[in-house]
Amino acid sequence: MTRRNSSERGAALAVTLILTTALLGAGALALYLQLSDTKAAGSLTESRSALYCAEAGLASGRAYVAARVGEWGVMLDDDPDNDPDGYPVVGDLDGDGANDYTVSIRDNDDEIAPADDVPTVDLDGTIFMVSTCIKHPDAPREVLEMLSFGGGGTNYRNQSGQGVGGSSNAN
Repeated sequence: MTRRNSSERGAALAVTLILTTALLGAGALALYLQLSDTKAAGSLTESRSALYCAEAGLASGRAYVAARVGEWGVMLDDDPDNDPDGYPVVGDLDGDGANDYTVSIRDNDDEIAPADDVPTVDLDGTIFMVSTCIKHPDAPREVLEMLSFGGGGTNYRNQSGQGVGGSSNAN
């Protein structure tokens, strides 16, 4: 039998422990990185869903807001008791019974300097329609669209072939 030197005792155990610790650390790092990537992908998906939700609100609220141009003043005031029925516009996209978006209007900066901006009064027939997705509170998204309303007054009879003064279709 050969005797080992007492300084060599446990060297294999120490090397094994060091390798095991290094492998466990590498595994923990890989797991952390994978969970971070999964969380980032989930956040991106939720963010996109919130953007699409807000855009769907714009599409849904456009007809309501455009049909009530005469009521923009009461929609813009700070008193929700004056608001017309159905304002702010809300909607449920997924059929779960909970509202997913809300659509309201905001005045543009339409006062002429040096007058101060009055956000509760529309002077130029132009407002911003604002749609906010409330379905995804962790990824809030708001989308704005400018709407302008201008009156008619154009004479289209020239285009019909009748013309004003018999001009036919020669516009």
